[in-house]
Amino acid sequence: MSDLAMFMSNPITWAFLACLLAWFALKSFTYLGSRLTDRQASRAEIEERRRSVTETEKILHGVAQHANDGLVYQDMQARIIWANEAYCRTMGYTLDEVLGRRPQEFCFPPEARPSDAEIENFVFDPDADEFHELTRRLNMRKNGERFWHEFNLALIETEAGEQRVILVSRDVTEQVSREQELERTKAELHHAANHDVLTGLSNRAAFQANADSALQAHGKLGVMYIDLDKFKIVNDTLGHAAGDAILVHVAQAIQEALPPGSVSCRVGGDEFLCACPGVGDLAALEYMADNLLERITKPLTWDTNTLDARASIGLASVINTDTSIDELIRMADFALYEAKVPGVQAIMRYDASLHMRKVAEKTLINDFVAALDNGQLEFLFQPIIGAPDMAPIGFETLVRWRRGEDELILPGQFLDIASRLKRLPDIDFQAATAAAELTHELRSRGHALCGAFNVAPDTLGQSDFLHQIQRLLDDHDLPTDALNIEVLETTLFGPDAGDSPAARCISMLRKMGVKVFLDDFGTGYAGLAHLGQLDVSGVKIDRSLSKDVSSHRPARLIAGSILQLCHELSIEVCVEGIETPDQANFFNNHGCDRFQGFGIARPMDKDAFLDWIETGAHDQFPSIAAAS
Repeated sequence: MSDLAMFMSNPITWAFLACLLAWFALKSFTYLGSRLTDRQASRAEIEERRRSVTETEKILHGVAQHANDGLVYQDMQARIIWANEAYCRTMGYTLDEVLGRRPQEFCFPPEARPSDAEIENFVFDPDADEFHELTRRLNMRKNGERFWHEFNLALIETEAGEQRVILVSRDVTEQVSREQELERTKAELHHAANHDVLTGLSNRAAFQANADSALQAHGKLGVMYIDLDKFKIVNDTLGHAAGDAILVHVAQAIQEALPPGSVSCRVGGDEFLCACPGVGDLAALEYMADNLLERITKPLTWDTNTLDARASIGLASVINTDTSIDELIRMADFALYEAKVPGVQAIMRYDASLHMRKVAEKTLINDFVAALDNGQLEFLFQPIIGAPDMAPIGFETLVRWRRGEDELILPGQFLDIASRLKRLPDIDFQAATAAAELTHELRSRGHALCGAFNVAPDTLGQSDFLHQIQRLLDDHDLPTDALNIEVLETTLFGPDAGDSPAARCISMLRKMGVKVFLDDFGTGYAGLAHLGQLDVSGVKIDRSLSKDVSSHRPARLIAGSILQLCHELSIEVCVEGIETPDQANFFNNHGCDRFQGFGIARPMDKDAFLDWIETGAHDQFPSIAAAS
């Protein structure tokens, strides 16, 4: 819309134009009357013109009097010569009460009222903003009610050459209220978009922007990365309301402990970030972190319970602006990761030695990702033999990473990296493919073995996992029982299990006919009491239990009980860690279904495994068969 259109659409503009029209009309008729006299017009003509002028005056006066907008006629000292009904109604005064008075005497709240001297000496300035644009001021009615008044002024000149001022005004309180409510809503939305609802701290995006500004302004900055220790136990035992109380408590401790000008945020879950402008010394930052931990660990009473909060903190600082905030946060995060290793309530600095470890880990991560993406992971296969004839019945697929020419890295060194990078599903699918390929090769040679591979909960939770398994079976012409899947105990038990996508996926695999084994049984949540709850085909007894059966009576009792219960529940049992004939004989005599371990065969590559099967190398452990 053009400026002219906006001006013409304003109701106050029309009221103002009406006043000007009245003034111009009066001037014009007066001028015409004088011209008629000058021409010695007839008395009848003059009277007719005067009657016309009088009638026009009445009409225009009526228009002004009944206009919705307030109209005020004033002299240059702001004394009111005339005001219409709308103005008087808005102010709460009668016309007699305002005539001869200045609006400044009665329209302002006490705190905004000019002094008597200022009112007495007031004279309109034609160059003032009020003569050129709409002005909005807080006024007060006769009854003390405050309201917003919007007005503008126009300067006119009488026939006698005197200057007068016309004020056009209206009550815009409702409009101002709507505008203020809109501004409040915008402010609330902006705050919500940049702050954590629970704690009131900034979110990560706002934190990074504020921290970057602080770094640029001060040239040095200290960052704390805070993670609550064992916070999940509180949520799981007392509920999320208790957890929320701890989060609010920690946020308050952060705001109280850190110096003015610090910025902080809740990263998500139970993690927080703090930035301290002007702090480039790690020792000073650690002193602040100690003070913060002291406040965090103060007991918190919640719903008759005393809650104990504990935290670990990673520290990083810079004394120049060359390091980005993102990099500084990563440094603090790396220090936090190291702080969590020894236990709880630890503080770790990102110093030179830690930097060297971070560089080494970064290189390791980059190399691992390249190996994973380029299909350079290696898969070995460890045989599994079955009772009663102790013949090979399958194998477990094990992943290895050969870094460079000679460095063979075991899973314990890189699976944690894969987990942090959310790449475990990629490893699992590669292992599944390797298992399917070897199983197909074996079956094409007349060996009906089954291939097993490990699957992480993240993999089971993927929406296309079942489709991927079915496609592997179809592509390699395998029946559904040709592939066995091994899962960790935490997939089915513990605080994260329940009705999880992974647990539901296992049930669907079982319905498909795919065997699912619970790996490392007896080392975590699962035990004898849980056997009846297992929705699996079998369990694998961990080496930590099987290694002592020859010499440790409690180990024999536990292992025997597991085997007995599993048989009664129709759950297969595979024992891992078989290294000696005595171990093998014990489990064989107690009805174990499957055996696996170095005493049978070590993991080997595909060609070696095929050779092991076809040359009968598995017969080199005859004492097992003899004992059966």
